[in-house]
Amino acid sequence: MNLTTSSLNRQSPIPLYHQLKEYLIERVENGEYPTDEPLPTEMEITKQFRVSRATVRRAMQELEFDGYIHRMPGKGTFILRTKLRRGLSRLTSFTEDMVARGEVVTSKLLHFDTRHPPAHVAEKLKISTSNTVLYIHRLRLAGDIPMALNISYLHLPEGVSIERSELEMTASLWSILEQKNIHLIEADKSIEAIAANEERARLLAMPVGAPLLLVEGIVYTTGHAPVEYHQVISCGERYKYSLHLDR
Repeated sequence: MNLTTSSLNRQSPIPLYHQLKEYLIERVENGEYPTDEPLPTEMEITKQFRVSRATVRRAMQELEFDGYIHRMPGKGTFILRTKLRRGLSRLTSFTEDMVARGEVVTSKLLHFDTRHPPAHVAEKLKISTSNTVLYIHRLRLAGDIPMALNISYLHLPEGVSIERSELEMTASLWSILEQKNIHLIEADKSIEAIAANEERARLLAMPVGAPLLLVEGIVYTTGHAPVEYHQVISCGERYKYSLHLDR
C-alpha cells in the first residue's frame, strides 16, 4: 500500500485521524485492496504519514468499528469488506453524494433566519423551545433539475455564526461547519415515503401527490453534541438512497 504524507492536510480543521480514516476508506471502497489483504502496521503508517501513534490508533479503531477491518493479535490488520455504496451507510451530505456522481450542485435559498424551534426539533437538539436556532430552507438542484428540499435547524456553539452570504457562496452547509471547526462525526437518520403537497410539488416541479422520500436526521459533533436537525425531501424518481448491510 502506497501511503503518502500529501494525503493529509495539516492546515485543515478536520482532525488528522479523520482524514486518515477517509483516505483509507476511499482506497478500500475503490476496490484497490481486496478482502483479506493486510494493511501496514500502525508503526509503518505512523512513519509514512508523520503522525502520532494515537492518531493512527484512533483511525484504525473507527475503521474497525465501521466494519472495514479486523485486527488479529500477532497476525496484523486485515480488510473485511470493499465497495460500500454511499448513502445511508456513511455520513455524507447531499453535495458530496451529487459530486460523487459527477453532478454540478447548486442551491436556491428559500429561507434564512433565526427562530425558536418547534417542540419536536428542540427535543432532538436537546435544547429548550425558548432557545433560538438558525433556520435554513433550500432547494437543491443538480444541473438545472430540482432534486431535493433541505430544511435545517442549527444549534451552533456559542460564538459561532453563519452568514447568509456564506451559504449563498458555498453549496455545502456541512463544509461551512467544518471550516468553523465544527466536525460532524455521526448522525441518526430515519427514512419514509410521503406524497408531494402543493408547495413541494411546485418547488420540485412535479405533480401533487407524486412520491417523495423524507429523510430526517440529527447530526452530532464531537462529544455526541447535536448540532443540526434536518429534513431532506427528495424526488422519488430522481434520487435514491443505498444501504449495504453485513451480518
